[in-house]
Amino acid sequence: MADHDLSSQLADWIVGLMTATAEPSPTRDYYFVLLRQGRGVPEAVGLAVDDLLEEVRTAVSREESYNPRAHRARLGLQSNVPFSEHRLPRPALVRRIVQERMGHTTTHTARGNRRGDR
Repeated sequence: MADHDLSSQLADWIVGLMTATAEPSPTRDYYFVLLRQGRGVPEAVGLAVDDLLEEVRTAVSREESYNPRAHRARLGLQSNVPFSEHRLPRPALVRRIVQERMGHTTTHTARGNRRGDR
């Protein structure tokens, strides 16, 4: 249960980084850079989330806290990446991708896909 709570908190934190009201973050800025490079929204979210999770794992393995400045420097991001609120991903997409990356996926059966439903 404690792992689920930590995973939920981590997912909430990442979803929060990708909102219009959040302070600029390397993760959100990297997402916008990926969009400008021609990546689609799901791919850009996935790459940005993968990068953030790797950065956090590295910090934890070194017994350090996550450092957004070091993360921004490693990605080679400018301090002011152009921001476009309407290009932000939906929170549900971010949460789903974070949960997939952390191995906490829930399988849903779509209506009408069961045998006998037509």
